[in-house]
Amino acid sequence: MAAEPGPPPLSRNREYNVLWTANMVSQLGAQGTLIAYPLLVLGLGGSAFEASLAEFAIAGSRALAALPSGALADRVSRKTLMLVSEFGRAAALGVLALLVAIGHAPLAAIVVVAVVEGVCTSLFGTADQALLPSVVPSSQLADAVTRNTARYYLATIVGPGIGGFLYGVQRLLPFVAQAVTSAIAFVTLLFLRLPAPPAAPVSSPEGEGEGEGEGVDRPEGTLQAMASGLRWLRGNPAVRATVLFGTAFNLVFSGLLIAVVVMAQQDGRSGAEIGAIGALVGAGGVSGALAAGRLRRSLSPFTALMVLTWATAVLVPLLAVVPTGWPSGLVLGAAAFLAPTATALVAGHQMMVTPDEMRGRLAGLIGVSMGAGAALGPLLCGLLLETVHAVPTVLSCAAAFLLIALGVTVTPAVRAFPALPDNREHPSGS
Repeated sequence: MAAEPGPPPLSRNREYNVLWTANMVSQLGAQGTLIAYPLLVLGLGGSAFEASLAEFAIAGSRALAALPSGALADRVSRKTLMLVSEFGRAAALGVLALLVAIGHAPLAAIVVVAVVEGVCTSLFGTADQALLPSVVPSSQLADAVTRNTARYYLATIVGPGIGGFLYGVQRLLPFVAQAVTSAIAFVTLLFLRLPAPPAAPVSSPEGEGEGEGEGVDRPEGTLQAMASGLRWLRGNPAVRATVLFGTAFNLVFSGLLIAVVVMAQQDGRSGAEIGAIGALVGAGGVSGALAAGRLRRSLSPFTALMVLTWATAVLVPLLAVVPTGWPSGLVLGAAAFLAPTATALVAGHQMMVTPDEMRGRLAGLIGVSMGAGAALGPLLCGLLLETVHAVPTVLSCAAAFLLIALGVTVTPAVRAFPALPDNREHPSGS
């Protein structure tokens, strides 16, 4: 009897490509405004601290909104949630562009728009992550996560450069561009077709699906949904451990990146050299994503996490001795190269073991922890730079990575982390 054919490659998976494209367009715009916010505040006469408020507003609001966003993504249509978030982001950025055009963009208005963008990003991201297993077979989840990781790093390479260039032409252009990209993402999502939802559990007969292959409505409220998500995570040691270690890694790495940029600025490096740091980190991540398909089939999740954390702990001390600028970018890029493989293996398993009605809540919990790390890491490293200066700050980060690597090594739940199904017989293709 002939073998049953496997699923089509991801390149021919229409719904996955619609979802990927909408997110890619949205992330490009968001990465452009990420650099434009502080430039705008400084250009309008604000202080460096005031410029940092906009960055903190995005990261902080995104982290605070992640948990309720996850609960909401399990109770309403996830596609609708993504559409609403892109519409809200386009409207907010359009208002900011108008304020800049008329010459009246106070700091309060900039921070409010940054908060709206952070909340919309949280809504979009949690719904997107929760939807992925609905449009991708389990055998291709790791490949899909790898491509999504490459999408993020690609946006970090291209987006800031575009944002800086547009700002140099006209202050309002990065915000106009983000409003336009959000509108494009909105229209793209209108073409997303999702499979029928799973049947509602007997215990919740009143919950009805949206007809879109998404989480069904539950009788529990948002607070109860958030609490049930926390209980589920607490009862799954492997997922809980990887979320905690991922948060710690993100906190230290995001803080280290800011520290390296500040060190380069203090050394008098040009704007192009400082910009090269972010570009090299993104290039390392994209290169790692391209290699992840092969690497993840030869490494177990535990081995991939071990390689990532120990290699980073070894690489980071080099930042204390190499010149600032592009050499330090190369070091960080080498560390970023290892991240997509570990991310694909860990995130793929997390999605597989999480029931569909809990995926939004898990995405929200991950968003809270990662967002908190992204917000607190730069603040902590900035404080260290002010008190103990550059080299001790770098060595402190190296010590933190060493502790993370040791924790990964000795934690039983991580050592026993299961591998994903092998997809070599039906590769995803490109």
